[in-house]
Amino acid sequence: MGRTGILKLLAPAAIAAASVLASCAAYGPPRNDTVFSQIKPGATEEEVRRLVGPPDEAMPFPNTHTHAWSYRYVDTWGFAADFSVTFDADGRAVSTLSKRIGYGGGDHGK
Repeated sequence: MGRTGILKLLAPAAIAAASVLASCAAYGPPRNDTVFSQIKPGATEEEVRRLVGPPDEAMPFPNTHTHAWSYRYVDTWGFAADFSVTFDADGRAVSTLSKRIGYGGGDHGK
């Protein structure tokens, strides 16, 4: 693959990463894998909010009496990612998940 082909593949990822970074910057505390790794089961909503700020999205799960907060960020490798923390009915973290968004993986089009 030539240089032009590589640039065409990388451009959408660079635009997405820049967009995520710009939106994250408006919310205060830094968002990265190191900071998110500090959120452990048992952490309170207030502890999470102090560490990473208000969530970008909150979603209730009435059937399980839980709710989740989601944060967009750029991971250590430069990929746009979504971090989610799920809280129980008492507002304590019960699980976390980090996943890349818009990333198909695989062999990168080869």
